[in-house]
Amino acid sequence: MILKKRGAVLFGLFLAAACRPPLPALIPPPVLRDVAGLATLKIVRAEGSARSKFGFAIAFPDRGRIDVLDPLGRTALQFLVEGDDAYLVLPSKRAYARGARGEVLKRFLGFPVELEELAGLLAGRWEKGGENISPGWILERDGRGRVSAGRRGDLSFAVLEFYPGGGVPRRVSFNGAGSEGTVTLHRAAFNGGLAPFSPRFRERFRAVSWEEIERLMGDEG
Repeated sequence: MILKKRGAVLFGLFLAAACRPPLPALIPPPVLRDVAGLATLKIVRAEGSARSKFGFAIAFPDRGRIDVLDPLGRTALQFLVEGDDAYLVLPSKRAYARGARGEVLKRFLGFPVELEELAGLLAGRWEKGGENISPGWILERDGRGRVSAGRRGDLSFAVLEFYPGGGVPRRVSFNGAGSEGTVTLHRAAFNGGLAPFSPRFRERFRAVSWEEIERLMGDEG
């Protein structure tokens, strides 16, 4: 009886996997100007682990927005970059902190990264004009010419699964600077055009120090 039940469970799992719809093809254009989409981040640090869904929009060379969503799909945290200006916004506390671009993005991923590198990770494009967008990276390619792994200092990533078509990663693992985890890309669109981000939140929210925004985030639980 137990063997029959186990066999039924295994058959059910096999059937569910077989019925899963195929992944859509994702093919970035030859010249990538911007990328936007939705992804899930799972991150593990010494103090614990967390999982969050986030929307993103990145325009080359130096504009980006990341909206970390709560379980109801509302924006819990915002990371905004416009040129040299970078902000971490906490809508529920009507507060924001301004910091260096690398500092703000490090608060999201746990290690410093440039916008172009984040776009490269999400879109699978690490070249612009025939040149590596970040010469500090040592990149590996698979037999189809897709970037499958990379390393820069103590930071590394590896593509676990690709979307069909053009080398866009679906799942990527990363490790470095006391953080490790995975990013799963649910959907993405390319060259849709992104308007400059409005700084009007500065009129409605109060500016606080980096230490204060960290405390307020801790109060959120």
